[in-house]
Amino acid sequence: MGTMSEKVGAVGGNKGGPFDDGVFDGVKKITVGKDWDCVSYIKIEYEKDGKFETREHGTIRGELQEFTVDYPNEYITSVGGSYEHVLSYGTVLIKSLRFKTSYGRTSPILGHTTLFGNPAGREFMLEGKNGGKLLGFHGRSGQALDAIGPHFFAVKSPLKHYNRQGGNGGSAWDDGAFDGVRKILVGRGGKFVSYVRFEYATGQGMVPHAHGKRQEVPQEFVVDYPDEHIALVEGTIDGYLTSLRFKTSKGRTSPAFGNVAGRKFVFEEKDFKLVGFCGRSGDAIDAIGAHFAPLPPPPPAPTPAPTPAPTPAPTTTTKMGPLGATTSSSSSLIKVEAVGGKGEVTFDDGSFDHVRKVFVGQGNSGVSYIKFEYEKDGRIVTHEHGQKTSLGTEEFEVGQGDDITSVKVYYDKLYGSKAEIITSLTFKTLKGITSQPFGMTSANLSLLEGGKITGFHGSSTDVLHSIGAYISASPRTMLHGKWYQHFNREGGNGGSAWDDGAFDGVRRILVGLGGRFISFLRFEYAKGQRMVPHAHGKRQEVPQEVLFVVDHPNEHITIVEGTIDGYLTSLRFKTSKGRTSPAFGNVVGRKFVFEEKKFKLIGFSGRSGDVIDALGAHFGPYPAPTPAPTPSSATSKMGPLGGNKGNTFDDGILDGVKKITIGADEYSITFIKIEYEKKGKVEIREHGTKRGELKQFFVDYPNEYITAVGGSYKHIFNYDTTLVKSLYFTTSKGFTSPLFGEMMGTEFEFKGENEGKLVGFHGRGGYAIDAIGAHFAQATTSSSSSLIKMEAVGGKGEETFDDGSFDHVRKVSVGQGNSHISYIKFEYEKDGRRITHEHGQRTSRGTEIFEVGQDDGITSVKAYYEKLDGSKTETITHLAFKTLKGINSQPFGKTPVIVNDRTKLSLLEGGKITGFHGSSSDVLHSIGTYISVSPRTMLHGKWIKVEQKGRTPGPRCSHDIAMVGNKMFAFGGELKPNFHIDRHLYFFDLKNHRWSIADPNGDVPELPCLGVRMVAIGTTLYVFGGRDGFRNYNGFYSYDTVKRSWKLITHVNKGPAPRSFHSMAADDKNVYVFGGVSIKERVNTLHAYNIIDQKWIEFPNPGESCKARGGAGLAVVKGKIWVVYGFIGEEVEDVHCFDPVESKWTKVETRGEKPWARSVFALAVVGKYIIISGGEIEMDPKAHLGPGSLTGGAFVLDTETLLWEKLEEGHSPRGWIASTTASIDGKKGLLMYGGKAPTNGRYEDIYFYGVNSA
Repeated sequence: MGTMSEKVGAVGGNKGGPFDDGVFDGVKKITVGKDWDCVSYIKIEYEKDGKFETREHGTIRGELQEFTVDYPNEYITSVGGSYEHVLSYGTVLIKSLRFKTSYGRTSPILGHTTLFGNPAGREFMLEGKNGGKLLGFHGRSGQALDAIGPHFFAVKSPLKHYNRQGGNGGSAWDDGAFDGVRKILVGRGGKFVSYVRFEYATGQGMVPHAHGKRQEVPQEFVVDYPDEHIALVEGTIDGYLTSLRFKTSKGRTSPAFGNVAGRKFVFEEKDFKLVGFCGRSGDAIDAIGAHFAPLPPPPPAPTPAPTPAPTPAPTTTTKMGPLGATTSSSSSLIKVEAVGGKGEVTFDDGSFDHVRKVFVGQGNSGVSYIKFEYEKDGRIVTHEHGQKTSLGTEEFEVGQGDDITSVKVYYDKLYGSKAEIITSLTFKTLKGITSQPFGMTSANLSLLEGGKITGFHGSSTDVLHSIGAYISASPRTMLHGKWYQHFNREGGNGGSAWDDGAFDGVRRILVGLGGRFISFLRFEYAKGQRMVPHAHGKRQEVPQEVLFVVDHPNEHITIVEGTIDGYLTSLRFKTSKGRTSPAFGNVVGRKFVFEEKKFKLIGFSGRSGDVIDALGAHFGPYPAPTPAPTPSSATSKMGPLGGNKGNTFDDGILDGVKKITIGADEYSITFIKIEYEKKGKVEIREHGTKRGELKQFFVDYPNEYITAVGGSYKHIFNYDTTLVKSLYFTTSKGFTSPLFGEMMGTEFEFKGENEGKLVGFHGRGGYAIDAIGAHFAQATTSSSSSLIKMEAVGGKGEETFDDGSFDHVRKVSVGQGNSHISYIKFEYEKDGRRITHEHGQRTSRGTEIFEVGQDDGITSVKAYYEKLDGSKTETITHLAFKTLKGINSQPFGKTPVIVNDRTKLSLLEGGKITGFHGSSSDVLHSIGTYISVSPRTMLHGKWIKVEQKGRTPGPRCSHDIAMVGNKMFAFGGELKPNFHIDRHLYFFDLKNHRWSIADPNGDVPELPCLGVRMVAIGTTLYVFGGRDGFRNYNGFYSYDTVKRSWKLITHVNKGPAPRSFHSMAADDKNVYVFGGVSIKERVNTLHAYNIIDQKWIEFPNPGESCKARGGAGLAVVKGKIWVVYGFIGEEVEDVHCFDPVESKWTKVETRGEKPWARSVFALAVVGKYIIISGGEIEMDPKAHLGPGSLTGGAFVLDTETLLWEKLEEGHSPRGWIASTTASIDGKKGLLMYGGKAPTNGRYEDIYFYGVNSA
């Protein structure tokens, strides 16, 4: 049958030469090349009459990316991407491409993206009518791809087209028109048809197309093509497709596949035959339509073929999930998934009243034949599978008052076999009678049990490959030796049904509201060491951020209650520890309660669409209390998860991980390289094959270590195996790496017990990474999951100590030696009692004491350590403590002086400190802490490192940045201490990730400068102060980013006193300048320049309460001006607020997880919050010529409650950072660029902390 098509597009530019590939059968692979600015090249591999043909357009240049389609089973249904005017080419070009397929898959974006992964430029999407198949491309090209358009299949005369019957959910597809249909497979999921597979005839060949989600074993209908054709298609619709039936030109009628329920439809045209289907599908078949073509003259009458035995009517089932079982909507029938391999012939006997007799025949190494005698309404029905051998059969008969309740199944993949084979079967009955074992035991064992077995299904060839069972069970079901209680769904019948299945427990629940109903639910289940998320409904509003977190495995949800008013309106949870959650939602309507004594919640089921229509639950037996873990140095081996091909590897147990390099292509993770540390030396392991883009993740080991490894794995059709698709890592500082690869398939996460440390990988690898697992060293924590053990910093003393965790630290006594801490004593409080631990050795100098108040607690320890002359390992030389109320201890030990890289600083912080550990000899060598961590309540966000392409301005510090639109402008700075770099105004485009230099028109600043400050109001930049290397100062300038022109507003001698290292902020009308270092001294003046009046004013001086300073943070929050920390000759930690309306200064007392004194840090404002990160916390003895003591810690201050909270760290320690508030891809947060490194070098990287919620 000739191909019918429609030509769509093209979109893009009008240069380049035109091309048109014409029309083919389909597309197998697309290769896209991208350079710095656009899509430069496209190569398409088509199929035509079973042969491959290739077309190429554009110019091969830059990185190549591929997208492969599982044609003919899968085909492309839409072509999308973006285009934009590209300055370097002077024309409009294609910026990116992406494709969607009939499987519902979407390709990665091939080409250029924004910072957060959206197509760069103006987006487009081209689709064929009704999900038609892509048959070819046309467009324009030359040096690059100028424009592109597709050819899609389209229905044209003489076809008769029947529109889709059913709903509008899922993705549209259209298989097109063929010569006829050879075979149809129909699979169910619950009461709907969830899967269809059509084998079409084209000439002598067969073209398969599959749609939906394969859940239950499909039933098939075979057509005697070319002597027989399907002449009629009928079915029923009840929201989704519920049944299908077919009639042929020979008068045959198929069974009704599915459940005949709902509205009926019929596709039939006299003297026409079925030649193709179209439809919509996702997890079920939402709708179906058909194409009919004129029927050819009838062939000679064939010999009548025997009518196949009718297929037993299947029983309505829905999937339960990880238990491998399927339950009916009434929970009375369970279809337990078949275990073993995949044979060529599938069978499904259905469900009967009883299993009366089983006959088993054995081959050389497995079960070759099985026959069941069932009873149905008093009649005996027989089904047999596999192939008898000369060894005959053995029999197991079930008595009249008895039934089979369990089957023990052994299976293995034997030498020479393509799939696993059942090697042994044993049956057990309700009365406790056990059959003889049929066959021999082998490697893999499964039990099919949970109630009365009423039927079997599976697969075979000349042997039995797999077997599963139908089980009649009460709402309380036994599976794998445990009872489970199922609560039916409460609510309405709208939306789509879902069932998450049963897990080990629930870790966290997130509830979202849509109006007066609950519209969104996200459950984080526990499965071994992994977390498995399931989300349902529609996320219409930001979900309630007060999550309900369960302390799994020490705590479980025991009661779920809620209300229904047509839809779910509220939820509340109670736990085994007696805790009760808030009522999430609006408590209106009929109340329901799910509770079973001595049982715990292990999963949910329900129905949802735009809201949660109904909710049900699964409960499992409540375990015995878990004893509190004890300190242990043991390791645990987790995984591997993924595929079973490739070569096995196991790196073994090392001390920790310093760096990981990951390679990924479009299909999978291809390569992993790990830099371990073992006894102070670096050891490297590599696995897989270097292919695709390589990315790195650095760990500040030993101060930081990896605590979790997560990602996903999926079966890759191109390689016919399962591979690891993505990886990510989480560290002890709460920082999560970027996602390496693409999160698709089955997600997993390995976590060390009690925040245990990653000490090695194992898995399988070859051409790619097939599977991954991890070794973790166990850490010691209390029974509460909110307790973390921070690794000790310093050297390794001869005697280690671990005081454990207590309720409070009440007193610290410190003794000093000549140049180190020699002795430390802690007084803890536990249940009202005082407990003392002391370490090291006292000296004649005695001790100094720091006492913590009754309603206070230590939140941070500042520790310096270095390897002193004559010592074998590092020694703690300086300690200081900070409390929740912001009280600082006196400094214990020698004043830290950074004279070489041997002197190191660490901050132990992140919550309330409840205990210490470390090592000592006659001195204190190392110290670590136990920290009780509460969930963050202020900001939730994520750090990302922003990619930069092409040439950059180079490393620098003491510069500044400001945002206008999607461009970050940068000005000034130094590379060599105290010496300027240049006068260029640079800008970084966050769309294309490239740097440029702004046009130097107008009153260009006279001096290149460092210590300069810059802000933006609208599209205008305002730059004040700064100096060159000879201490000449700049005045006050503006730069119009639209007109691209500088303007001198105030000469250096006419405005506020010339200065550098001052602070600047702005609102919509005023530029504020505070403090800094003038020609003579530090100052504490506050000025404002009104851009409307074009005048400077000076506000009242704050006086001695806010001393003159440089390097402070300045922020405008809700009309008030905040001065945060700074340098007055030493770092300070005071906070001040000026109210311009009342013209009044206030020194505010802050508390909480208060950061140590610092200056020259990054700062941004999000709502009522001030975010700071990094900075110098101790001055260098060489002043600005040296690096000082730098930190990477990030904190947030609530300007209403005056509480500080620590945020996750996302960058290396640094100071003299350029920063600003920025909004990128809809997220507001802190943007920072460059800075001074602890080595006294300069950075040139860009980081962004995007706030998800506040």
